Amino acid sequence: MTFPYPQNPDDWQTAYTRDMAYSDSAKYRINFVFPLAIGFLFVFAYACFCAVIISFFPESYPPLLSMFFTLSIILLPLLFFALILLGAFRIASSFFTEFYRPPEDIDPKDIINNRLWGKFKLPPPLNMFMKFKKIIVKDSDVDKKDQWPAWSALHLGGPIMLTIFDGNAVYLERGNCFSRVVGPGDKIPFLEWYETIKYVVDLRPKVMEGSFNVWTKDGIKITFTVKIECRIGDPAKYDPDSGLMYLYDPPAVKKAVERYALRWPNRMDGEPSEMNWIDAAWGQVTGIVPGYVGSRMLNDLFIADRNGGQILSSQEMQGIFKKLNDATSKFGVFITDFQILKIELPKEVDDHQKRYWKAERQSIVTVGEGKAKALNIRTHEKARADAQRDLILAIAEGLDKNVAGKFSEPLLLSFSSMLDENLRDPTVKAYLAKETLDTLEQLQRLLNTPPNQQPANPEPPQNPESPNPPEG
Repeated sequence: MTFPYPQNPDDWQTAYTRDMAYSDSAKYRINFVFPLAIGFLFVFAYACFCAVIISFFPESYPPLLSMFFTLSIILLPLLFFALILLGAFRIASSFFTEFYRPPEDIDPKDIINNRLWGKFKLPPPLNMFMKFKKIIVKDSDVDKKDQWPAWSALHLGGPIMLTIFDGNAVYLERGNCFSRVVGPGDKIPFLEWYETIKYVVDLRPKVMEGSFNVWTKDGIKITFTVKIECRIGDPAKYDPDSGLMYLYDPPAVKKAVERYALRWPNRMDGEPSEMNWIDAAWGQVTGIVPGYVGSRMLNDLFIADRNGGQILSSQEMQGIFKKLNDATSKFGVFITDFQILKIELPKEVDDHQKRYWKAERQSIVTVGEGKAKALNIRTHEKARADAQRDLILAIAEGLDKNVAGKFSEPLLLSFSSMLDENLRDPTVKAYLAKETLDTLEQLQRLLNTPPNQQPANPEPPQNPESPNPPEG
């Protein structure tokens, strides 16, 4: 039989069905039974011919002798065929045992009969007596491996019905070549005569955690502890109508299985081990993260707003996450979570970084305190200047309104005290204009002179640089 290899992954689940298994059983059965039927027909024809001869010459053959002769002609060939058939089964069982070496609990005759005779397709309710054997696939393994249906599915082939639990997928081969990928669902897959189960793939998310060393651009070794969660198949393709809890994506399963490779622990000795898909995903982590760290200085990785490379920032973590998915999606694996759990620096580098960051923090605190003090002084002096300005304006306004030239004693004392205090400060004289300074000194002398000794109309001070005196 030429097995159809469908190109569309959606057709893999139903590429071989129960009806096709019944049809193939009938074909194999006919190929075996047809020679026996031809031989029996020749024997039956010869027996009929002998019976006719005996009937034409009854005097030559007594009745008992003729009956015995007729039965021997019919039964002896049947007995001969039965002996040959039993011998053939014995030879086939011996060859099967020597060639495949099945477990001792498995009888080769059960497998030979299943593949040689198959099953008859009978109408209901008689079809319940002609059912194909079935095996169960769960927890990423084939159940009941010590029984012949499971052993035949793993080493020889079908026809066998597969019951696959949610969260599992089966990679099938035919003649050591890929055949198809089947999984759970409402359509029950059948194992073809020469299809075998190569891998049972666990579709549930896997978590892996590990540590590895990386080197920065300035030659500092850092130890990263990273945890990833990954699964086979794009989570965006999840179909809620299928009723499956875990995603089943046949092309992704095929890519993930074919990513497997043998790993040798040492070139000189050791046994090879098989690499699974989560190891392949972890290999991308140990390649992309060191590449990212190796292109940056140590301080660039941990100081914010420095060359845009802080590795623990959400933006950079998303960038690494995207690079990982771009790499792993090529073999059907998608990373759903990526975390950096711990970053370990060498002790001397860690101590130096702590001292450096402590000094940086102290400088920031000092600058902040200086700015706060400066702001406080500025606010205080501004309030004082505003108060003095308001006082001077009030005095000036009072002087302007007082035409009689009479002032109250408290006002004169306050103004006199203010002038005495400010004119004793040399910095005030440096900032005041000469005319203003002369006016204030004259005003100070007037305030310090008793009222009965003050002139009636004191003349304002004249500017020696001005040729004309100011008009009163």
